[in-house]
Amino acid sequence: MRLPLLFAAMAGGAFGAGLRYLVGALFVQRHWYGIPAATFAVNALGCFLAGGLIVWLDTRLSGQPLLRNLLMVGFLGGLTTFSAFGVEVWQLLRADRVGVAAMTVAAHVIIGVAAVALGWQLGRWLWFRG
Repeated sequence: MRLPLLFAAMAGGAFGAGLRYLVGALFVQRHWYGIPAATFAVNALGCFLAGGLIVWLDTRLSGQPLLRNLLMVGFLGGLTTFSAFGVEVWQLLRADRVGVAAMTVAAHVIIGVAAVALGWQLGRWLWFRG
């Protein structure tokens, strides 16, 4: 492991998480309650930025793992992990692996929601069993 790559991801992650917080605060300030609008906004923004960054990093800055870790792994990872999911599915689609892409989408959504539900049930059982 190279420490500069780790530190680049950490620094980018701090800024991404900070932006995620600010977007959430803005949506709360605007009274967008009841719908996950802030989460949707950062997920869509993260995917959009990831798409552009892939082109930029692959064509203009290939061989620059420090910038990739800073921007893709760190910043977009801190802003949203959904951007990584979007990139992976897009890569499958570009490789004409439509079936695998569809299974990936379904698995992430179904398993993700099921995992939240199971974690919620376990948490309730652990904290409220007495």
